[in-house]
Order: sequence, then structure tokens, then C-alpha cells
Amino acid sequence: TQDEKLRARFTGKPEYVENLMIFIARELREIMARLGIRSVAELVGRIDLVRQKSQDDNFKLSRVDLKRVLFHPYIDASVGHMHMVDQDHELERTLDMSKLLRMCRPAIEDQKPIRAKLAINNINRVVGTLVGSEVTRRYGESGLPDNTIKLNFEGSAGQSFGAFIPKGMTLELEGDANDYLGKGLSGGTITVYPPKKSIFEADENILIGNVAFYGATSGTSYINGVAGERFAV
Repeated sequence: TQDEKLRARFTGKPEYVENLMIFIARELREIMARLGIRSVAELVGRIDLVRQKSQDDNFKLSRVDLKRVLFHPYIDASVGHMHMVDQDHELERTLDMSKLLRMCRPAIEDQKPIRAKLAINNINRVVGTLVGSEVTRRYGESGLPDNTIKLNFEGSAGQSFGAFIPKGMTLELEGDANDYLGKGLSGGTITVYPPKKSIFEADENILIGNVAFYGATSGTSYINGVAGERFAV
């Protein structure tokens, strides 16, 4: 660990881990040499080198059949066995990249207060996270002054709304949210309440999904409604 106080609790040294990895690498090279393999990359997809161990003395393990997992279909040389094409996460289509970063640039660069109201729907996931990462990259753990960035949303937020947002960011949602609301909350503020025109009793209806505030370390939240399971794990 990088924290000196936590590191003091452990008797081990970083060199011990280095030695372990060297030993693992050395043994791996010896095994590869016996197999006639020159690099780890050459091992990828070599299902022919894998055998299932017999476990007749264990009732449960003896019933495990890996034939389908180890089946090697016929494919020609044009089909890759490993990572061949970079995955496109389509980050440029996210609400942060398409709108929020541009809107919040004065706050990120000059700490000027930002106020905005936007529509949101459940295809908009991790809203606010990329903005928060820029704040943290520039100002570290201290973040920005409270409410420097205040964004109001209306609609149904997708997963991980407000994940990891730091101090200085305030997200307000009039509507409802999917799972992982405020995941890893790191000093920011999140408020969620039902639509003002709704006629149902807020405290009797689900407003946010499961696992809200998973791994949160600091910050504040106000939820006017019922939360799903594993709340604030």
C-alpha cells in the first residue's frame, strides 16, 4: 500500500513481492521451454496443451466435465486467438464528453461557478464521472469549493449516476436512478427526488436502484424515496 500508516501494519517488504514475481516468471519459462513455447503470446488459444485433471476421490470435482470448455473448433488462420481490435467504448457519445465537460470547463480551469439544467435518460451512464476526474486531476483530493459545479437533471438516470464525483460537484436529479448511484462518492453531493408533478407517496416507492453508494468514502446525499438492496455497501 502507498499509505505509510497502513504500510506500518505489514511486516513484508516490496522486495518480497518482486522476488515472488521473478520466481513465478522463472518457473513459467521453464514450463514453456519443456513445451517448446518461446513466449506467453504463443500460449494464447493453445487449448491442445490443456488437460483436465482426474479427481475421482472427490465426489463434486469428479462430476465436473470441461469437455465443452476445452473444445477447439476448426478455424482458419484469419481468426485471431487474442486481442486483435481495440474496443470502442464510445466515450464521445456520453453526456460528459458531448456536453458536460465543455459546459464545466470554466469551473475546472478557473473555479467559476457553473449552473445548468439538462434532461437525462437511462442510456446516460456514469454521468458526472468524467467531469469529476478532471476536477480531481487538477485539484487533487481537496477538489473545488462547495457547489462550484451544480448540475440539475430531469428524467431517469442510467447506472452509476454521480459515480466518484469529488468535492465541489453537486448533482440534483428530479426523477429516478438506476443501480450504483453515487458509486465511490468522493466528496460530492447527490440529491434525488421524485418528479414534482408525481402523485405517489415518495416513501412508499422505489426511487434509486441497488447498490447505491457502493464504496463511497465521503460526500453527502439526500434521497426522497425508497432505495434498492445493498444500499451503501
